Amino acid sequence: MQFETVLKKTSALFAAMVMMITLWSFLHLPGASLPMVTFAFLSSAALCDISSFNRRVRCCIRMVCGAAAAQFLIGITAAHPAAAIIVSTLFSFFILAVIPERQNAIIVLITGFLSLSAPSGVSAILNRCIDIGVAGIAVLTVTTAVNAFNPSGSSGPGQNYTFRQAAVISAEIAVGVTVLKIFKHGQLVWVILTVLFIHLAETAQSSFEDLVKQRIFATPLGILAGALYLGCFNAVNYRMIYIVPFTGTAAFFMLYLKNNYFIFTFLFMFTLTVFTDWMLGTNSRFHFTEIMFTRCAATAAGALLLLCGKNFMRREITV
Repeated sequence: MQFETVLKKTSALFAAMVMMITLWSFLHLPGASLPMVTFAFLSSAALCDISSFNRRVRCCIRMVCGAAAAQFLIGITAAHPAAAIIVSTLFSFFILAVIPERQNAIIVLITGFLSLSAPSGVSAILNRCIDIGVAGIAVLTVTTAVNAFNPSGSSGPGQNYTFRQAAVISAEIAVGVTVLKIFKHGQLVWVILTVLFIHLAETAQSSFEDLVKQRIFATPLGILAGALYLGCFNAVNYRMIYIVPFTGTAAFFMLYLKNNYFIFTFLFMFTLTVFTDWMLGTNSRFHFTEIMFTRCAATAAGALLLLCGKNFMRREITV
C-alpha cells in the first residue's frame, strides 16, 4: 500500500478515535464504550477509501444499521445460551452474505460481538445502538474531511464473501459462542474476536497460517507490555493513559504500511489492555493474570478454529 494511502487511512482512523473518546468522556454518552470507539476507528479506515460521497453515505448507513442490529440481537440473547448460539450464527451468516465488501461485514460483526463484554440490559443495549448512530455521523464527518484534502480513492465496490465462505465463518463463530456459553468466562469472547480480526487482516499477500502464528505469539507480549506500562507509568500519573489513541493508530499504520500483523497485534493488545483499565476506571478491578492466560487460551482456540475452517473454505483473492 502506498505511503500516501496509508497516511490517509491512519489519519481518518486517529481522528475518528479521538472524536469518539471525546464524545464519550465529555458528553457522557450513556452507552458509549469499547464497541462505539472500535466501530468508529475501524469503519473510518474502511470508508475513507471511498471517494464517492454518495456511496460512502450508503456504506456507512448499512454498517451503522448492521452494527446496531448486531448489538441488539447479540446483546438481548446473551443470557439465553441456545438462543444466543442460533441468533449469532444466523445473523453472522446474513451480514457476511448480504453486506457488500468483506471488511465492512467483519467490522459490523466485531462491533456486535463486543457487546458481550459490555453492560447487559435492554436500556444499555439500546443506548449503545443509539451511540453507534452517533459514531456513524462522526465517521462520515471525518472521512468526508479527509477526502476533501486528499480525494484519491476507489469508488468501485470491493469483494464480497461467497455463500460458502459466509457459512464457514458463521460456523467458526457458532463454535466460539458455544465455548463462551459453556465456560461462561468473559475473556472467551476473544475466541470469536480472534476469528474476526484475522479474517479482517487477511489479504492476497498474507499467508493465513502466518497470520495465525503471529497472532498467537504477539498477543501475550502485547498484554504484558500493557500491564507493565500501567504499573510503571499510570501509577505515577493517570494522564499517561492518553497514549491509547497513538498506539492504536500506530498498530494500524504498521499493518497498512508493512502488512506486519505481529507488530499490529502487539500494539493492538497493548492499547486494548491500557484502554480496558481506563474503561474500568480503577486498577483494583484489573486482573492481569486472569486476562493474560484466559485471553491467550481464547486466542489459541480461535486460531485452531480458523485453521480448521480454512480446509472448508474456498478462499478468493482479497484486494
